[in-house]
Amino acid sequence: MTGLDVPLIRALVDAIARHRDAVAVVDNGIAHTYAQLDEVSAEIAGGLAARGIGPGDVVDVHSTRSWSRCAAVLGVWRVGAGVLSIDPTMPSTWTGKLVTSAGCSMVLRADECAPVDAGIPEHTFRSIRGARRDEVADGPICYVIPTSGSTGEPKAVVVPPVVLAELGAWHVRRWSHDRAPNTLHMSSIGFDMVYEDTVATWLAGATLIVVDDQDRLDPFTLIDIIREHDAARLFQPVVGLHGLAAAACVAGVETPTLREISVAGEQLVINEEVRKFCADGDLTLVNQYGPSETHVVTQYRLAGDVTGWPDRPPIGTAVVDAELLCHVDGRLRPFTAGETWELVIAGNCVGVGYAGDDALTAQKFREVEHQDGGTRRCYFSGDLVTFDGTDFHFIARIDNQLKVNGYRVEPGEVESVIAQVPGVRRAAVVGVKVGASTQLAAYYTRATGAEVERDDLTRACTSGLPRFMVPRHFIELQELPMTRNGKIDRGKLREVFQEHSVPLG
Repeated sequence: MTGLDVPLIRALVDAIARHRDAVAVVDNGIAHTYAQLDEVSAEIAGGLAARGIGPGDVVDVHSTRSWSRCAAVLGVWRVGAGVLSIDPTMPSTWTGKLVTSAGCSMVLRADECAPVDAGIPEHTFRSIRGARRDEVADGPICYVIPTSGSTGEPKAVVVPPVVLAELGAWHVRRWSHDRAPNTLHMSSIGFDMVYEDTVATWLAGATLIVVDDQDRLDPFTLIDIIREHDAARLFQPVVGLHGLAAAACVAGVETPTLREISVAGEQLVINEEVRKFCADGDLTLVNQYGPSETHVVTQYRLAGDVTGWPDRPPIGTAVVDAELLCHVDGRLRPFTAGETWELVIAGNCVGVGYAGDDALTAQKFREVEHQDGGTRRCYFSGDLVTFDGTDFHFIARIDNQLKVNGYRVEPGEVESVIAQVPGVRRAAVVGVKVGASTQLAAYYTRATGAEVERDDLTRACTSGLPRFMVPRHFIELQELPMTRNGKIDRGKLREVFQEHSVPLG
């Protein structure tokens, strides 16, 4: 058992010992066993310890997804240190700010990556390897992951090992399919799924299949990789699911070994291509929700007859020990059916805070009185949710709410109506400034071969929404712009509006 009973690193080392001859990682067609993972990570741990790296330290593991990075991450964890997660393609100034704010003690980079030059010791995966170190240490930090800040400056969330220990064990317990959970390793380095898929796979003794940055963005190639390596599971942002489903429908190709897809990062929308893809493969689709500050805290599983799947599924119910609470009249309490409040999250899933920002940590991570007489250390998510008595439904970001002619507008409510128009694959709504007023601009992409008329969009909105919620502008795009972590880039959509110089509607 993992979680509070067994530290993450001990659970991983025990799993490696049980599965020494099995394949732990496949990268570029080369299979690496758990015995090799143990050997290389132990030598990296030896080199780190010899240079004074230990519990409480943070190491910038500077690399894209690869076999070497997998071994390096495990090596850092073996000495009780935490991993800073930065995509090496990010601008050097941005990287430097994060390395500094996270208090990194060392940069450990892939041999092919350029030096970071952050003013701290720097080693390559090859040069750090030393004498094997079998002793493992449990430290207070598992990983530090950047997330966007409202000021435009990056901020970094510090996450303890118990979060991944419990989440990984939860995945192992709930895998009920007829194949080992061999998993595509394809999430962005800056997305916490990159750790979730790794730990969930290794604790199960399954194979992690590395997908490079070029291939992960090509859904047709992903289908080939799934088929070639008999992948049974993948974790990806919602936009990736839509692309994969569209490619499978166009190519008419099946993925017979695939059993389960977990998605996160954005509101899940089930369109006809997703329904067909999941029906053809008898797939289980898992809608996960959780801020970077807590990782995954809810899940909603979709399986069986796809005709009964809702167009916009709920985020579901709590996973592991997460407590999903609301803060009303100065105290925490559980939701009652029909209530809509900001989601407040408590439990072992709550992160340590923001690296180098005590003020923001105190604001968002708080010790608050509960109505049961106790207190909870909790994270105020900024997400508005509704509880229907069984499941939670994501409504909107509190800071994404718009005021249009004095009325409060939730963009997600408008997006839901537009997404139901036949032929629309995805939709996003933002507020744009036109003169002194705020107007709604709706962006959408079309399903392959479909035709969508502006009149259809307007008619759907006027029949299903109050007048003040009907967008003034409808703009078709080939693809919605996305952030590096697979979320809709709403700032970029506002820029697109200006570039199109859309006339007043």
